[in-house]
Amino acid sequence: MKKIKLSITKATVSVSTTGTACALDCKHCGRHYLEHMISLSELAKKESILKGTKSLLISGGSTLEGKVPILEHIDEIKALKSKGYRLNFHVGLVDEKEASEISKIASAISFDFVGDDETIRYVYNLDKTVEDYIKTFELLRTYTKKIYPHITVGLMCGKLGHEFRAIDILSRYDHEKIVFIVFIPTANTTFEKCSPPSIQDVRRVFEYARSKFNCELILGCMYPKGNLRDEIGFAAIDNNFNTITQPSPRVIERLKNEGYSIEWSDECCVL
Repeated sequence: MKKIKLSITKATVSVSTTGTACALDCKHCGRHYLEHMISLSELAKKESILKGTKSLLISGGSTLEGKVPILEHIDEIKALKSKGYRLNFHVGLVDEKEASEISKIASAISFDFVGDDETIRYVYNLDKTVEDYIKTFELLRTYTKKIYPHITVGLMCGKLGHEFRAIDILSRYDHEKIVFIVFIPTANTTFEKCSPPSIQDVRRVFEYARSKFNCELILGCMYPKGNLRDEIGFAAIDNNFNTITQPSPRVIERLKNEGYSIEWSDECCVL
């Protein structure tokens, strides 16, 4: 019997170390997604908002160097861990001290990996290169194996650009899990009028990824809604993805009709 994991992330709460502040103002995000996170300062005032929560996604805006400020708040974060929450850190570029300290308390580390210098500069407004991303990835790997790269399909205004090289680079390493998400045109961002990638492009990336990786492949929570969401979920099924996050009703129906054994999770897909 074929098996698949479906993740409904209601028991994981997203926490921002910077509130809604971000120095980069990336073209695909424009600080929009920070607005839906709880700030650390809010948690300090009203921890009751975590009722029923099992885990926390620790994220936030970036500095001009592409870092998510975490060490500045490490004592507050350790206090949350001591209360039993599992922690998934969404990090940017890190140095050795950051890699060491974060790895000590992380249940998982999610790292957005980009395979093209132009994409890094244009989308993230960041003066860094692919080599900087490789350096961070390798540095984190020296401290933990719980690092799970994320690749965004269509990051360059809905067009393919960095994805195949990102897969090629990451295929040099052993992985437990790789996460794929899909660009969403978002209101009040530079890319708000861009179209999401076509389902044909999404399928090309998923097929190539499955040909290059023997690890678990995950469709993460960030991908477009509507009919395209159904089609992206179907593409993940067709390419033997192991986990689908926030699946649409049609995807669940198809899995049941095809006799899949479904394991349900209520936390972040990498946990």
